[in-house]
Amino acid sequence: MPPSALTDRLAEHVALHGSGGRLSGAKRRAAVSRALYEDFADLRGLLHAAARGRTVDIRSHTEEAWCDMAAAAGVLTPRGQRFRAADNGARAYLGGGWLEELVALALAEAGCSDVRFAQMIRWRAPGSADDHFNEVDALGVHGGRLVLVSCKATATDLLERARGEDRMFDAMLELSYWNAHFGARSALPVFVTTTDFYDEDARAFRSPRLMERARVLGLHVLTADFSTYAAFAGKLAAILSER
Repeated sequence: MPPSALTDRLAEHVALHGSGGRLSGAKRRAAVSRALYEDFADLRGLLHAAARGRTVDIRSHTEEAWCDMAAAAGVLTPRGQRFRAADNGARAYLGGGWLEELVALALAEAGCSDVRFAQMIRWRAPGSADDHFNEVDALGVHGGRLVLVSCKATATDLLERARGEDRMFDAMLELSYWNAHFGARSALPVFVTTTDFYDEDARAFRSPRLMERARVLGLHVLTADFSTYAAFAGKLAAILSER
């Protein structure tokens, strides 16, 4: 493998296990994923139901346009005027896999090599012969540095709900753990979520404490406040270019 290969950037006793998600499939669903990111607040109810195998009704023009697009991409199956997830793979995509795919494509667009998503990692603790496994949402190599991304397709108003901040912090701790154990604390950890972190009316973060915790953990946070895919991809590219 070339010196910049992903496997050469992983910590000792850590290895890729399997091939992860297929980028060819992510590319085929790219337009569907971009639309989900940009209209997530309006589509989340439909996603929640379809990911659980329910047949969903169309309640708005936004849902109708997206469902037609998703059906053309093989994600949904029409049932008269209603829609249903095409299969178990589609249910996993609707349940949050779409964000992993979107991030993987954005990493590749930003110049990352050896991009993977839904990638299983096999690791051993020092001095142990026991294998352990974790799934990393998205990863790649940029400028010779390992990039680890946690993707959370969570409710836009999660920080306004009971224990919402605790849930976000737990997810951030998981990413910090990945960096420590899989990247030997030398990776670039990026936390991507569909939760809205910024209150535009108050011109302030909804949880300054959570943002401070992310800073202390050394995480870069990309949230639903980047309303278009182009803005999100541009910010991700800027983070990758930082030294």
